This record gives sequence, structure tokens and C-alpha cells, in this order.
Amino acid sequence: MTNNTASLTYRRAATQQASVVGLVIALHDTLIGDLRRAAEAMEKNDIASRCEQLIHGFKVLQQLEAMLDMNNGGQTALNIRRFYTHVRGQMLAAQFKLSPEILHDQIRIVLEIRQAWHHVDSAPMEARTTTTSSYTSGQESVSQAIQPEAQTSFSCNG
Repeated sequence: MTNNTASLTYRRAATQQASVVGLVIALHDTLIGDLRRAAEAMEKNDIASRCEQLIHGFKVLQQLEAMLDMNNGGQTALNIRRFYTHVRGQMLAAQFKLSPEILHDQIRIVLEIRQAWHHVDSAPMEARTTTTSSYTSGQESVSQAIQPEAQTSFSCNG
């Protein structure tokens, strides 16, 4: 079993046991990793790797947005969707400007949001209800979002 296969197997098992907030945290972790690897690839002028990581990051954002419950999540769900839209726009800007700095800024911001979700996950169950109602339970689709082989319509050229 290769390291990549073992890592994917571990992530699948972990997401099957996770709470909704745990899944959101795992997807934020995945997004942070994608952004880091894309920035590194950008710095090394590794076009193929940069494109692969950005495409996967877009898929992760798509999954996070798909989990939002826009009917019942109210203003919180709307604000979270706006945040994901902002991150997506910054990823596109980084791609067009070939700017790893933009990606590094997004890593910092996504990490801050991830830490906030971790705080929510650590809170007593009663305190979580309002925040987690912004998300639907999408455990099976999360495991698909972290698979690097999925397809997307984003195209990436030198």
C-alpha cells in the first residue's frame, strides 16, 4: 500500500466517523493542504502540480458549499457561502497573477476559520446547534470530495 493510498484510506475512515463539524474541519484541512501545495508548486514553476492542487481546492470548496443548508442556515449560512466565494475568487486571482502570496494569505484565513470550527466542535452540544444548523450532513459526499481523481471544469494553463 503506497503512502497516498494509505492516506486516502485513513481519511475515508475518519470522515465516516466524524460529526458534521468534524467533516467541515477535515475539508478545511484538505483545502489548506491544497493551497500550500499549490503555492509551493507556483514557487517552483511546477504547472502540472499547481493546476492539480488548485483544481482539488475548488472541488473542496464546492463540497463545503454543497453541505450548506441555505434553507435553514439563515444569515450564518449566507456568510459562510460568501467566505467560500471570496476564497475561490482569491484562488483564481493567484492563478492568473501567478502569486503564491495570495495563496499564503488564503491559507492563513482558512486556518483561522478552521480553528473557529474546532472551537465549535469542542463546545458543549447545546452551543453547537445554531452554528451546525448551517450545514447538512453530507458524510458520503465528503469522502468523494477528498479524492484527487474527480473531474472538474476548471482549466489550468501555464
